[in-house]
Amino acid sequence: MESSKRKKIIWAIISALVILGILFLVWRLSEQGFGPGQEGNQNEQPIFPTPSANFQYQPVAPSQTDIEFTVTSLAKTYAERFGSWSTDNPGTNLKDLVPLSSKSMVDYLNIIEISYKAEEFSGITTKSLSFELISLENSQAKVLVKTQRVKTKADLSEEVLYQDIEISELKSGDKWLVNQATWK
Repeated sequence: MESSKRKKIIWAIISALVILGILFLVWRLSEQGFGPGQEGNQNEQPIFPTPSANFQYQPVAPSQTDIEFTVTSLAKTYAERFGSWSTDNPGTNLKDLVPLSSKSMVDYLNIIEISYKAEEFSGITTKSLSFELISLENSQAKVLVKTQRVKTKADLSEEVLYQDIEISELKSGDKWLVNQATWK
């Protein structure tokens, strides 16, 4: 009998709270001019004004922060892909980097020896944690990326280590490319 009485009290409290919430919401909306029979403020500007007929697009040169963002984003992405590999897909990470690399870096990626005859699984997953823009001049940039690397062995045990990588970039045409990647 006590349990039934307790349930009724709980339901009464919940119902009262819901009714109070609804009343509060109606009160707030009526204060803002959205109640029954009210039209709202007629002097308000539309949220999305119609575009002017004489609107013209003016291209803007990239600012220093846009270039910094591009350079650091490329460095972080490159560090993660360059530092991640597994014996299940040997060399895939390096092939993925070719479109982001200068000619000399592509040549370097092509000479990296990859063991296709691994007898047991191993791999490394690299995540970019932070970066420091070391230099950015004209068409060259240097970024230090701080990474977390997780080595996974055949028994699925993991070893976590932190390693920095310095990414040197150059601008080729309108595109930034990685020219060198050096683990520190």
